[in-house]
Amino acid sequence: MIDERELDDGLAAFDQLGREMAETNRLLRAVRSDQAIRNQQEHALSAEMQTTLRQATGASQEALQASQTEIRSSLLWTGLTALLIVLVAFGGGYFVGQRAGWDTGHADGYQKARNQEAAASWANTPAGQRAYGLDRQGSLDLLTMCRGNGWTTERQKGGTVCFPYADAKGNVTGWYLP
Repeated sequence: MIDERELDDGLAAFDQLGREMAETNRLLRAVRSDQAIRNQQEHALSAEMQTTLRQATGASQEALQASQTEIRSSLLWTGLTALLIVLVAFGGGYFVGQRAGWDTGHADGYQKARNQEAAASWANTPAGQRAYGLDRQGSLDLLTMCRGNGWTTERQKGGTVCFPYADAKGNVTGWYLP
């Protein structure tokens, strides 16, 4: 049989085990409670952070859209201004060039007509008729370039003089080349 003392020792050990288990259960409940409180705090903090993050993201997206709109507007105005400057410069250049060309055209046309009139009136003179005859025979180029057989050229008084053959007395006369 079991001795009373052994029984008391066994009950004391069992009682000690019960107290230790109760303490362990109390500690476990405290740990679980702390863990639940931490989870709630983390969840609350996470929700606040998510809300703050959503607000910051929304604000940054709005700012980005506003800046993109402003950039587009600035580029549009810059492009339109550049186009206007080009058109004004082109129009002004065209007008100035057209005006200068118109004035010059009238002056050139008048000068050409005057030159043609002078040439036509000279062609009707006896000298003009002789020059025309020499040109038809192919001799005009020989005379103007001093290319006759034995002919020489000499610089005199700022021009070139053509000297053909000497006459019977040995005199040589010439003419200034154009």
